[in-house]
Amino acid sequence: MFGLSWFDWWRRNAALNWGHVERLLSLHDPRELRAWWLADVRQMTSDYLRSPAFLALMRLNLTLLNQPMMIKATKMMSLPSR
Repeated sequence: MFGLSWFDWWRRNAALNWGHVERLLSLHDPRELRAWWLADVRQMTSDYLRSPAFLALMRLNLTLLNQPMMIKATKMMSLPSR
């Protein structure tokens, strides 16, 4: 059972990697590779910033920062005004 699942995992990853190798070999200009990479990073960042987990964490952070105790502690730690 373990051997078959491992082999299936390896086969799928090998197929994905060959697809990436073929795509990389087709790119002769480094600018095309950079544009492809930046597009992937841009999409990944956009997906992350719109994920429910990230939005929930930001909501929690904003809620905690607006607590009176946190506001007082922030003012105490800030640089003195001149």
